[in-house]
Amino acid sequence: MNPEIHVHRFLTECTVGDLDDEATPVADLYGMYIIWSEQQGTEPLAVQAFSAAVREEGIEAERRRSEQVYTGLLPTGAIPIQYILETDKAPSPNSGLDIFPE
Repeated sequence: MNPEIHVHRFLTECTVGDLDDEATPVADLYGMYIIWSEQQGTEPLAVQAFSAAVREEGIEAERRRSEQVYTGLLPTGAIPIQYILETDKAPSPNSGLDIFPE
């Protein structure tokens, strides 16, 4: 499958865009993409190819606080929850995944 189409499908199925106050860490989005790819039965792209395909979708990474994030992008659906459960990683302060109340 064409890498751009593959990543476009992931972004369409697993994210919501154009959200001004949201940001998703680059590393977290890539981790979610790997889980999604495995569920699709496809080989995930290498991180550089994934990043290039995301840029082709018009989504640029920027530095926020101490990490690279995709601004305006929020993961949605079951993949982000599965990612958190599999990695035991709480959402970052830049992430919109505030599913754990303080």
